[in-house]
Amino acid sequence: MKSERNDELYSRIRGVLIGGAYGDAMGMPTEFWTQEHIRARFPQGVDRLLPSQPDDFFGRTMSAGEITDDTINTMMIANMIVENHGMINTESYIRQLIKWKNESEVAALVCGPSTLKALEAIERGVSVEVTGKLGTTNGAAMKIGPVGIISDYRDPDALIGKVSMICKPSHNTSIAIQGASIVASMVSYAVSGGDDIDEMWSLAEETAGRAITCGFQIPSSSLIERMKLAKRMIRQGTTAEAVKNLYDIIGTGVETIETIPSVLAVVELSEGDPLVSAKISASLGGDTDTIGAISTAICGGMHPDFSDSLVRNLESVNGLNFDDLSSKLYPFSPFVKD
Repeated sequence: MKSERNDELYSRIRGVLIGGAYGDAMGMPTEFWTQEHIRARFPQGVDRLLPSQPDDFFGRTMSAGEITDDTINTMMIANMIVENHGMINTESYIRQLIKWKNESEVAALVCGPSTLKALEAIERGVSVEVTGKLGTTNGAAMKIGPVGIISDYRDPDALIGKVSMICKPSHNTSIAIQGASIVASMVSYAVSGGDDIDEMWSLAEETAGRAITCGFQIPSSSLIERMKLAKRMIRQGTTAEAVKNLYDIIGTGVETIETIPSVLAVVELSEGDPLVSAKISASLGGDTDTIGAISTAICGGMHPDFSDSLVRNLESVNGLNFDDLSSKLYPFSPFVKD
Protein backbone atom coordinates (compact mmCIF):
# COMPACT_ATOMS: atom_id res chain seq x y z
CA MET A 1 0.00 0.00 0.00
CA LYS A 2 1.30 3.46 -0.93
CA SER A 3 1.99 5.98 1.81
CA GLU A 4 0.39 9.41 2.12
CA ARG A 5 1.06 11.76 -0.73
CA ASN A 6 4.51 13.33 -0.87
CA ASP A 7 3.60 16.96 -1.52
CA GLU A 8 7.07 17.85 -2.81
CA LEU A 9 6.96 15.05 -5.39
CA TYR A 10 3.41 15.99 -6.38
CA SER A 11 4.47 19.63 -6.76
CA ARG A 12 7.36 18.69 -9.02
CA ILE A 13 5.12 16.54 -11.24
CA ARG A 14 2.67 19.42 -11.46
CA GLY A 15 5.57 21.79 -12.17
CA VAL A 16 6.64 19.72 -15.18
CA LEU A 17 3.13 19.94 -16.67
CA ILE A 18 2.68 23.65 -15.94
CA GLY A 19 6.20 24.48 -17.12
CA GLY A 20 5.71 22.69 -20.41
CA ALA A 21 2.47 24.53 -21.14
CA TYR A 22 3.92 27.88 -20.06
CA GLY A 23 7.06 27.56 -22.17
CA ASP A 24 4.95 26.46 -25.13
CA ALA A 25 2.54 29.38 -24.81
CA MET A 26 5.36 31.91 -24.30
CA GLY A 27 7.09 30.71 -27.46
CA MET A 28 3.95 30.48 -29.58
CA PRO A 29 3.91 34.09 -30.92
CA THR A 30 7.52 33.98 -32.13
CA GLU A 31 7.55 30.40 -33.46
CA PHE A 32 9.70 30.15 -36.60
CA TRP A 33 10.71 33.80 -36.44
CA THR A 34 14.36 34.66 -36.90
CA GLN A 35 16.25 36.02 -33.93
CA GLU A 36 16.59 39.32 -35.78
CA HIS A 37 12.83 39.52 -36.34
CA ILE A 38 12.18 38.95 -32.64
CA ARG A 39 14.71 41.59 -31.61
CA ALA A 40 13.17 44.11 -33.98
CA ARG A 41 9.65 43.48 -32.64
CA PHE A 42 10.56 42.95 -28.98
CA PRO A 43 13.84 44.78 -28.24
CA GLN A 44 13.74 43.68 -24.59
CA GLY A 45 12.77 40.13 -25.51
CA VAL A 46 9.45 38.36 -24.97
CA ASP A 47 8.68 38.80 -21.28
CA ARG A 48 4.99 37.85 -20.99
CA LEU A 49 2.29 35.75 -22.58
CA LEU A 50 1.23 37.30 -25.87
CA PRO A 51 -1.33 36.47 -28.57
CA SER A 52 -0.20 35.41 -32.02
CA GLN A 53 1.05 38.37 -34.03
CA PRO A 54 -0.35 39.77 -37.30
CA ASP A 55 2.68 38.35 -39.11
CA ASP A 56 2.43 34.93 -37.46
CA PHE A 57 4.55 32.49 -39.47
CA PHE A 58 1.63 30.08 -39.87
CA GLY A 59 -1.10 32.69 -40.20
CA ARG A 60 -2.71 31.58 -36.93
CA THR A 61 -5.02 33.60 -34.73
CA MET A 62 -4.34 32.48 -31.16
CA SER A 63 -4.94 33.99 -27.74
CA ALA A 64 -2.33 34.99 -25.20
CA GLY A 65 -1.47 31.89 -23.21
CA GLU A 66 -2.73 29.46 -25.84
CA ILE A 67 -0.75 26.25 -26.23
CA THR A 68 0.32 24.49 -29.42
CA ASP A 69 0.85 20.87 -30.45
CA ASP A 70 3.71 20.51 -27.95
CA THR A 71 1.36 20.60 -24.98
CA ILE A 72 -1.56 19.02 -26.82
CA ASN A 73 0.58 15.95 -27.55
CA THR A 74 2.01 15.96 -24.02
CA MET A 75 -1.49 15.86 -22.59
CA MET A 76 -2.41 13.01 -24.94
CA ILE A 77 0.57 11.01 -23.68
CA ALA A 78 -0.35 11.80 -20.08
CA ASN A 79 -3.96 10.76 -20.58
CA MET A 80 -2.88 7.57 -22.36
CA ILE A 81 -0.69 6.68 -19.35
CA VAL A 82 -3.56 7.31 -16.94
CA GLU A 83 -6.07 5.34 -19.03
CA ASN A 84 -3.66 2.40 -19.19
CA HIS A 85 -2.84 2.44 -15.46
CA GLY A 86 0.73 3.65 -15.77
CA MET A 87 1.63 1.60 -18.84
CA ILE A 88 2.60 2.77 -22.34
CA ASN A 89 0.03 1.85 -24.99
CA THR A 90 1.21 3.08 -28.38
CA GLU A 91 -2.02 2.16 -30.16
CA SER A 92 -4.10 4.16 -27.69
CA TYR A 93 -1.92 7.23 -28.26
CA ILE A 94 -2.11 6.84 -32.05
CA ARG A 95 -5.91 6.71 -31.91
CA GLN A 96 -6.01 9.94 -29.91
CA LEU A 97 -3.56 11.61 -32.27
CA ILE A 98 -5.42 10.64 -35.46
CA LYS A 99 -8.71 11.80 -33.94
CA TRP A 100 -7.15 15.14 -33.05
CA LYS A 101 -5.55 15.53 -36.49
CA ASN A 102 -8.83 14.90 -38.26
CA GLU A 103 -11.10 16.92 -35.98
CA SER A 104 -9.05 19.85 -34.66
CA GLU A 105 -9.28 23.13 -36.54
CA VAL A 106 -5.65 23.96 -35.73
CA ALA A 107 -4.05 20.54 -36.25
CA ALA A 108 -2.91 21.31 -39.79
CA LEU A 109 -1.24 24.50 -38.57
CA VAL A 110 0.61 23.04 -35.60
CA CYS A 111 1.12 19.32 -36.27
CA GLY A 112 4.84 18.65 -36.79
CA PRO A 113 6.17 17.40 -40.14
CA SER A 114 7.33 13.97 -39.00
CA THR A 115 4.14 13.31 -37.04
CA LEU A 116 1.87 14.46 -39.87
CA LYS A 117 3.59 12.27 -42.46
CA ALA A 118 3.53 9.27 -40.16
CA LEU A 119 -0.16 9.65 -39.32
CA GLU A 120 -1.10 9.96 -42.99
CA ALA A 121 0.89 6.80 -43.72
CA ILE A 122 -0.78 4.93 -40.85
CA GLU A 123 -4.19 5.93 -42.16
CA ARG A 124 -3.19 4.50 -45.56
CA GLY A 125 -2.45 1.19 -43.85
CA VAL A 126 1.35 1.43 -43.64
CA SER A 127 2.77 -0.54 -40.71
CA VAL A 128 3.94 1.41 -37.65
CA GLU A 129 7.11 -0.66 -37.88
CA VAL A 130 8.23 1.58 -40.76
CA THR A 131 6.22 4.82 -40.53
CA GLY A 132 8.76 6.39 -38.19
CA LYS A 133 11.95 5.46 -40.05
CA LEU A 134 12.60 9.02 -41.27
CA GLY A 135 11.43 10.93 -38.20
CA THR A 136 14.40 12.94 -36.97
CA THR A 137 12.64 16.07 -35.72
CA ASN A 138 11.89 17.14 -32.15
CA GLY A 139 8.29 15.91 -32.23
CA ALA A 140 9.16 12.99 -29.96
CA ALA A 141 11.16 15.03 -27.44
CA MET A 142 8.50 17.72 -27.15
CA LYS A 143 5.80 15.36 -25.81
CA ILE A 144 7.80 12.88 -23.77
CA GLY A 145 7.61 14.62 -20.38
CA PRO A 146 4.91 12.33 -18.94
CA VAL A 147 7.07 9.30 -19.74
CA GLY A 148 9.82 10.92 -17.68
CA ILE A 149 7.35 11.42 -14.84
CA ILE A 150 6.64 7.67 -14.64
CA SER A 151 10.25 6.56 -15.25
CA ASP A 152 13.38 6.32 -13.11
CA TYR A 153 16.47 7.93 -14.62
CA ARG A 154 18.54 5.47 -12.57
CA ASP A 155 17.18 2.65 -14.75
CA PRO A 156 18.05 4.07 -18.18
CA ASP A 157 17.35 0.93 -20.19
CA ALA A 158 13.76 0.75 -18.93
CA LEU A 159 13.33 4.47 -19.53
CA ILE A 160 14.66 4.25 -23.08
CA GLY A 161 12.40 1.26 -23.72
CA LYS A 162 9.32 3.29 -22.79
CA VAL A 163 10.48 6.23 -24.89
CA SER A 164 11.08 3.95 -27.89
CA MET A 165 7.48 2.75 -27.73
CA ILE A 166 6.23 6.33 -28.06
CA CYS A 167 8.75 7.09 -30.82
CA LYS A 168 7.98 4.06 -32.99
CA PRO A 169 5.03 5.44 -35.04
CA SER A 170 6.58 8.76 -36.04
CA HIS A 171 10.16 9.14 -34.75
CA ASN A 172 11.71 5.69 -34.83
CA THR A 173 15.24 6.90 -35.52
CA SER A 174 18.33 6.83 -33.38
CA ILE A 175 18.64 10.60 -33.17
CA ALA A 176 14.99 11.16 -32.21
CA ILE A 177 15.03 8.38 -29.61
CA GLN A 178 18.26 9.74 -28.14
CA GLY A 179 16.77 13.21 -27.87
CA ALA A 180 13.47 12.09 -26.39
CA SER A 181 15.27 9.78 -23.95
CA ILE A 182 17.43 12.67 -22.78
CA VAL A 183 14.33 14.77 -22.10
CA ALA A 184 12.61 11.92 -20.25
CA SER A 185 15.71 11.37 -18.10
CA MET A 186 15.98 15.10 -17.34
CA VAL A 187 12.32 15.21 -16.31
CA SER A 188 12.74 12.10 -14.16
CA TYR A 189 15.83 13.59 -12.51
CA ALA A 190 14.01 16.86 -11.80
CA VAL A 191 10.93 15.08 -10.44
CA SER A 192 13.18 13.05 -8.11
CA GLY A 193 14.43 16.32 -6.61
CA GLY A 194 17.62 16.68 -8.63
CA ASP A 195 18.79 20.19 -9.46
CA ASP A 196 22.53 19.89 -10.24
CA ILE A 197 22.95 21.20 -13.78
CA ASP A 198 26.41 19.67 -14.24
CA GLU A 199 24.91 16.31 -13.33
CA MET A 200 22.16 16.90 -15.87
CA TRP A 201 24.69 17.42 -18.67
CA SER A 202 26.43 14.18 -17.67
CA LEU A 203 23.14 12.31 -17.49
CA ALA A 204 22.21 13.60 -20.94
CA GLU A 205 25.45 12.29 -22.43
CA GLU A 206 25.07 8.92 -20.71
CA THR A 207 21.48 8.57 -21.88
CA ALA A 208 22.36 9.45 -25.47
CA GLY A 209 25.16 6.89 -25.44
CA ARG A 210 22.78 4.16 -24.27
CA ALA A 211 20.05 5.06 -26.78
CA ILE A 212 22.32 5.46 -29.81
CA THR A 213 21.67 1.92 -31.10
CA CYS A 214 17.87 2.24 -30.91
CA GLY A 215 15.65 2.78 -33.92
CA PHE A 216 16.57 3.19 -37.56
CA GLN A 217 20.10 4.45 -38.08
CA ILE A 218 19.86 7.70 -40.04
CA PRO A 219 23.08 9.63 -40.84
CA SER A 220 23.42 12.40 -38.28
CA SER A 221 25.93 14.52 -36.47
CA SER A 222 26.77 13.27 -32.99
CA LEU A 223 24.25 14.50 -30.46
CA ILE A 224 26.78 13.98 -27.68
CA GLU A 225 29.40 16.12 -29.42
CA ARG A 226 26.82 18.80 -30.24
CA MET A 227 25.82 18.94 -26.57
CA LYS A 228 29.46 19.26 -25.52
CA LEU A 229 29.90 22.13 -27.97
CA ALA A 230 26.79 23.89 -26.66
CA LYS A 231 28.00 23.55 -23.08
CA ARG A 232 31.42 25.02 -23.91
CA MET A 233 29.90 27.89 -25.86
CA ILE A 234 27.46 29.08 -23.22
CA ARG A 235 30.17 29.08 -20.55
CA GLN A 236 32.15 31.67 -22.47
CA GLY A 237 31.04 35.30 -22.61
CA THR A 238 27.72 36.86 -21.70
CA THR A 239 24.22 35.43 -21.81
CA ALA A 240 23.48 37.58 -24.85
CA GLU A 241 26.50 36.12 -26.64
CA ALA A 242 25.45 32.61 -25.64
CA VAL A 243 21.95 33.13 -27.01
CA LYS A 244 23.34 34.43 -30.30
CA ASN A 245 25.73 31.50 -30.61
CA LEU A 246 22.98 28.98 -29.92
CA TYR A 247 21.00 30.42 -32.80
CA ASP A 248 23.95 30.87 -35.18
CA ILE A 249 26.02 27.75 -34.46
CA ILE A 250 24.10 25.09 -32.52
CA GLY A 251 20.77 25.81 -34.19
CA THR A 252 17.27 26.29 -32.82
CA GLY A 253 15.25 24.59 -35.55
CA VAL A 254 12.96 21.57 -35.50
CA GLU A 255 15.66 18.91 -35.84
CA THR A 256 16.52 16.96 -32.70
CA ILE A 257 20.25 17.55 -33.26
CA GLU A 258 19.60 21.30 -32.77
CA THR A 259 16.78 21.29 -30.23
CA ILE A 260 18.24 19.12 -27.48
CA PRO A 261 21.60 20.90 -27.07
CA SER A 262 19.76 24.23 -27.10
CA VAL A 263 17.28 23.00 -24.48
CA LEU A 264 20.08 21.97 -22.11
CA ALA A 265 21.81 25.28 -22.73
CA VAL A 266 18.64 27.20 -21.86
CA VAL A 267 18.24 25.20 -18.64
CA GLU A 268 21.75 26.23 -17.62
CA LEU A 269 21.42 29.85 -18.75
CA SER A 270 18.20 30.18 -16.76
CA GLU A 271 19.79 28.48 -13.72
CA GLY A 272 16.76 26.20 -13.62
CA ASP A 273 14.26 29.06 -13.24
CA PRO A 274 11.20 28.21 -15.39
CA LEU A 275 10.12 31.84 -15.79
CA VAL A 276 13.55 32.73 -17.13
CA SER A 277 13.83 29.68 -19.37
CA ALA A 278 10.48 30.53 -20.98
CA LYS A 279 11.62 34.09 -21.67
CA ILE A 280 14.98 33.03 -23.12
CA SER A 281 13.34 30.41 -25.33
CA ALA A 282 10.64 32.76 -26.63
CA SER A 283 13.31 35.25 -27.66
CA LEU A 284 15.73 32.70 -29.08
CA GLY A 285 14.34 32.37 -32.59
CA GLY A 286 13.50 29.21 -34.50
CA ASP A 287 11.32 26.59 -32.82
CA THR A 288 10.72 28.80 -29.82
CA ASP A 289 7.62 27.06 -28.51
CA THR A 290 9.18 23.59 -28.52
CA ILE A 291 12.47 24.67 -26.96
CA GLY A 292 10.42 26.62 -24.44
CA ALA A 293 8.07 23.73 -23.71
CA ILE A 294 10.88 21.25 -23.09
CA SER A 295 13.29 23.47 -21.16
CA THR A 296 10.56 25.01 -19.02
CA ALA A 297 9.04 21.60 -18.22
CA ILE A 298 12.44 20.48 -16.91
CA CYS A 299 12.90 23.72 -14.98
CA GLY A 300 9.32 23.49 -13.71
CA GLY A 301 10.17 20.13 -12.19
CA MET A 302 13.22 21.66 -10.51
CA HIS A 303 11.47 24.82 -9.28
CA PRO A 304 7.69 24.32 -9.42
CA ASP A 305 6.49 27.44 -7.64
CA PHE A 306 4.33 29.08 -10.29
CA SER A 307 1.96 31.88 -9.34
CA ASP A 308 -1.72 31.05 -9.00
CA SER A 309 -2.62 33.71 -11.55
CA LEU A 310 -0.29 32.23 -14.18
CA VAL A 311 -1.72 28.74 -13.62
CA ARG A 312 -5.32 29.97 -13.75
CA ASN A 313 -4.58 31.82 -16.97
CA LEU A 314 -3.12 28.76 -18.69
CA GLU A 315 -5.96 26.57 -17.47
CA SER A 316 -8.77 28.92 -18.48
CA VAL A 317 -7.41 29.68 -21.95
CA ASN A 318 -6.74 26.03 -22.78
CA GLY A 319 -9.29 24.09 -20.76
CA LEU A 320 -6.59 22.36 -18.70
CA ASN A 321 -6.61 21.12 -15.12
CA PHE A 322 -3.07 20.64 -13.86
CA ASP A 323 -4.11 19.49 -10.38
CA ASP A 324 -6.37 16.77 -11.73
CA LEU A 325 -3.82 15.38 -14.19
CA SER A 326 -0.96 15.61 -11.70
CA SER A 327 -3.01 13.69 -9.15
CA LYS A 328 -3.72 10.98 -11.70
CA LEU A 329 -0.07 10.64 -12.76
CA TYR A 330 1.34 10.79 -9.25
CA PRO A 331 0.68 7.14 -8.27
CA PHE A 332 2.73 5.93 -11.24
CA SER A 333 5.89 7.81 -10.26
CA PRO A 334 8.75 5.48 -9.27
CA PHE A 335 9.61 7.96 -6.52
CA VAL A 336 6.40 7.34 -4.58
CA LYS A 337 7.47 5.47 -1.45
CA ASP A 338 5.80 2.25 -0.42
